[in-house]
Amino acid sequence: MKWYEISIKTTEEAEDAISNILYELGANGVVIEDNEIVTRPNLWDYIDENQFTKKDYAKVCAYFPESSNILELTHTIEERLKEVAKYIDIGEGKINISEVDEKDWAQEWKKYYKPVEIGNIAIVPSWEDYKAEGNKIIVRLDPGMAFGTGTHESTALCLEAIQKYVKPGMDVLDVGTGSGILAIAAKKFLAKRVLAVDIDEVAVKVAEENARLNGVEFEIKKNDLIEGIEEEYDVVIANIVADIIIKLSKDINRVLKEDGIFISSGIIGERLEDVLKSFEKNSLEIVEVKKMGQWCLVVSKKTV
Repeated sequence: MKWYEISIKTTEEAEDAISNILYELGANGVVIEDNEIVTRPNLWDYIDENQFTKKDYAKVCAYFPESSNILELTHTIEERLKEVAKYIDIGEGKINISEVDEKDWAQEWKKYYKPVEIGNIAIVPSWEDYKAEGNKIIVRLDPGMAFGTGTHESTALCLEAIQKYVKPGMDVLDVGTGSGILAIAAKKFLAKRVLAVDIDEVAVKVAEENARLNGVEFEIKKNDLIEGIEEEYDVVIANIVADIIIKLSKDINRVLKEDGIFISSGIIGERLEDVLKSFEKNSLEIVEVKKMGQWCLVVSKKTV
């Protein structure tokens, strides 16, 4: 089967926003190449550093079936990029289109991906033979045709925070679950109840598949952030982007138990102060701020 590869030359700051656009437009897979591939090859989804050279730009590649109306699709992407450019530096934003065979991108990349240990968690590609040492908790993931390097530092920060704040018997809400990695980790750390939500149907399906792969059960559903959620949770996790976290902060206390913890990540360094101000405004006490590369994590606590 043939696929259209649409690649966009952009900045690391904009790669996640552009990835979301491409998924919303029906991409069957997104690949992100940036300098994190070279500088942090030890994190999950980071490719063998010997395979890449350092670049002064990021590239987002999306794959669409050959039945797509490529002219209409390209025009729509161009319009969406113009909107994003009002808020984020997207760099060159040049779009390139080519045709590729499915085998060239759906399987070959697997050989570059290896297990990674983050604290007491080992993140292991589903196809890797891996034996845990000691009491390591294994989370197996199959990203399928959707993978990238844009948010891995923020994910690593969240995994560290889960090990610190999620205790046996707790109720946990994962907002914007993506692959389900954080919800799965919370469940493996013996959270009693886990609810994972995402606005993207593809993400919901991937999270369901990864939950089955890990032999854990929890509720996964399509939902727009915390809209319509009435239950309260001991821990709420959101590994998204700064603007959405700021939006969430206005209503997050509604779904937090007394003294509940809000773990928020995906915050680029330049937006940290904006997030902290929004938390202060919305009665969230800052418990911890951690940075990894250009990404920040903020742990806050319900105070009302």
